[in-house]
Amino acid sequence: MVESISADFSAYNSGDKKILEEKLQTIKDKQGILGSIWNDIKETTKLGKTESQCETLVKKFENGSVTFDQALEYIEQYQKAQDSGADLLANIAAGIGSIAVATTTLGAGTIAWGAAFAKGAPIGALLKSSIKTLDRATNNIENDELDTKTILKDAVSGSITGATSAVSSGISAGVKTGQLGVSVVKGAKCSAICGALSGSTSYMTDVALDDKEFDIGDLAFNTASNAFVSGTVGAAVGGGFYGANSIAGNVAKNSTKDAITDAAEASISRTIAKDSFLSSTRKVLGKVEKDALSGQTQAA
Repeated sequence: MVESISADFSAYNSGDKKILEEKLQTIKDKQGILGSIWNDIKETTKLGKTESQCETLVKKFENGSVTFDQALEYIEQYQKAQDSGADLLANIAAGIGSIAVATTTLGAGTIAWGAAFAKGAPIGALLKSSIKTLDRATNNIENDELDTKTILKDAVSGSITGATSAVSSGISAGVKTGQLGVSVVKGAKCSAICGALSGSTSYMTDVALDDKEFDIGDLAFNTASNAFVSGTVGAAVGGGFYGANSIAGNVAKNSTKDAITDAAEASISRTIAKDSFLSSTRKVLGKVEKDALSGQTQAA
């Protein structure tokens, strides 16, 4: 929650309020579908800085409860959190997609770095750049989605996300051991590692290509937040992967069992039919033989 801090009401002026409102409106205009989703998550969970809290700060500045600098700092922190959140959601999608492609084409075992770069990196680059382009296409800034430098930046960070996701994938381990907990822990662990690498890589790519000033605090925040959220998602994915495979395994097992049962019943039916046929045949032959012997006796 935003803390109320007493301030001198006489320090308020309409020009400063306009600056705050325009700053917040610019953030809203730059926000696409990912930013909107991320803000809604925070609004629902009451975690993190939100748009509604920014609007509350502007009102509190107007009535003298907080200073201009305090309100502006909060809004700027909200902007950073929104940028990081949108990037995080794109990284998660790129990571899951890379894991799916890598495990499908390379198998569920340990994946070497070379194979991970060959399979995971291109998928990660394609997915993240596409997702972020779609995100920019849904904001209120004209032609923002066609920014070549931004697309390149997303492709570079996405390739790292894809490769690290593929090489550290371990969500299938629980299936082999028959333990749900193993898949959950492996999913959380590999996704947290991927999230930390993705978050730090995305931030450093922003610094390198956008001429952004490096801030160790921002790097730590991006790394930690990506690791936490990705780890949580990874645990859910790991559990879901185990559950899906368990269901598929039980279906296959039951299908095999039913097939064996049907085959056995068919075999028994054939045996019964065969025995019945042989029994009937013996009766007929016995009767014929008996009639023949009877005829021979009468002739004698």
